Amino acid sequence: MMQRILVVDDEPAIADFCSRILQREGYDTRVASSGEAALALIESEWFDLLLTDIVLPGITGVDLLLEARRRMPDIAAVIMTGHGSIELAVRALRAGAHDFMLKPFTVTDLSEAMEHALSRVRLVEENHRLNALLPLLSISKLALESPDADALLGRAADMARAEGRAAGVAIFLADETGRLRLRAVSGALHIDVLGAPDLLRAAMESEGARVVTRHDAASVETRAAIESAGIAAVLLVPMRVPSGAVGALLLAKTEGQPPVTAGDAELMTVLGSQVAALLENTRLVNRLEAWNHELEQRLEDYARDLAEAQERLIQQERLAVIGKLGAGVAHELRNPLGVIGNSAYYLTALLGRADAKVARHLDIIREEVQVSNGIISDLMGFVKGRDIQAAPVDPNAVVRATIERALLPASIALRLDLAEGLSMVAMDQDRMEQVFLNLINNAVQAMPDGGALTIATRIHDGHVRFSFADTGGGIRPEDRERIFEPLFTTRAKGFGLGLSIAQQHVKAHGGEIVVTSVPDAGACFIVSLPLAPAGRRTSVPDGRHA
Repeated sequence: MMQRILVVDDEPAIADFCSRILQREGYDTRVASSGEAALALIESEWFDLLLTDIVLPGITGVDLLLEARRRMPDIAAVIMTGHGSIELAVRALRAGAHDFMLKPFTVTDLSEAMEHALSRVRLVEENHRLNALLPLLSISKLALESPDADALLGRAADMARAEGRAAGVAIFLADETGRLRLRAVSGALHIDVLGAPDLLRAAMESEGARVVTRHDAASVETRAAIESAGIAAVLLVPMRVPSGAVGALLLAKTEGQPPVTAGDAELMTVLGSQVAALLENTRLVNRLEAWNHELEQRLEDYARDLAEAQERLIQQERLAVIGKLGAGVAHELRNPLGVIGNSAYYLTALLGRADAKVARHLDIIREEVQVSNGIISDLMGFVKGRDIQAAPVDPNAVVRATIERALLPASIALRLDLAEGLSMVAMDQDRMEQVFLNLINNAVQAMPDGGALTIATRIHDGHVRFSFADTGGGIRPEDRERIFEPLFTTRAKGFGLGLSIAQQHVKAHGGEIVVTSVPDAGACFIVSLPLAPAGRRTSVPDGRHA
């Protein structure tokens, strides 16, 4: 980008000579004949170098240099005079002059003085660029420490405005649909100007940084908006990743601010590319983490499905074994048990209660026959199946009917807590009485030395809940997950089918059965069945052979 030099001399011939020579060497020049005229130019334009006579009408060249450096701290300066003295040279150097020329001077003298002074400026600019690398490193560190994209973009916008000595900076990023959206702002400027569609389009389509002034904006509306906002130039920087542009950084400088330099364009390009790369890396890391999470979830699902399939296979194998045993057991044991039961009855009738010991043993025989018949009935009931014939019934009536069938020892205290006004529930009453009877018998067996059995009904979340709570020894935690498995039992007597049958019946009704237990403090079985409107009658397969 062409460097700009302000030539100040009250002798027109010298000012014109210097301007023509500098323009021929590739510099952009402006000419002023007094210190006041030079200050007016400095207020509205930016210059890289001030070439001024030390003796001027009004303010001196030294005072002009002091004012210029207050406005533009990095401006280079060369003082020229026809009245040289050591004192004057010291004053000029203290004011910030980089070189001192005595009149008359040659073209070579002028060129060498310009090159010497501007080389100092380039060193200063290079130092600025090196210093700018530190914020770039801090942005990289911020991206590593936090995945917060908004914080990263805000920091980048602030840094771009500070290092670019701009009035404001805006950063736009493309969303999922490709539409550019404002993500960060730094400084006070008209965002509606920087967000003009033609500026954003130009930024995204450009291969590199590009400067747009009020004179070369794409549309009349944008040119007018830039001028009304007092913006002298806008630097458009595409934010690119290998796959293409993902956003744009727009840096605005107002009238009187330093012009956009090649160093500004280079630094903003590096910054934009770095921020885009960091955001892309963050996006890719987040996507990778999402993929990993999805993969872990799928593996968990596969493992769970495999475990459930294995459990179903084991269940089916158990049912197959039970099915094969069922017919044989029923045929082989029913008749002998019937003979034993009849014989015990005959002996009791024949001998009476004369011999207490004999009577006791006959009672034991009859009890064991009943237990054996109960096991066979459970086994056959588990193997055989029929559809659930559900009809709306009063839940409390089913509980009372079950209690009438139950043989509760005198050592068991029964407590009923039945809610009034319960809605009708669709159920197969015979099947559900069998479920409740199994739960009552389990509770009785859990309290061999006596205790309390509490049966309650409640409405909860569209279901009626039947609870059976005992005060027995409870269920061990390691057994709690297996108590509904077929053939699993913790008792010396029994075949381990009662709770399995209960669970199947409850599931066939669209309900569920759960258990809570505290060791040495009893257990509570809860059966939940969905409510049904009165008059409804359904036929639900029990799913026993699924």
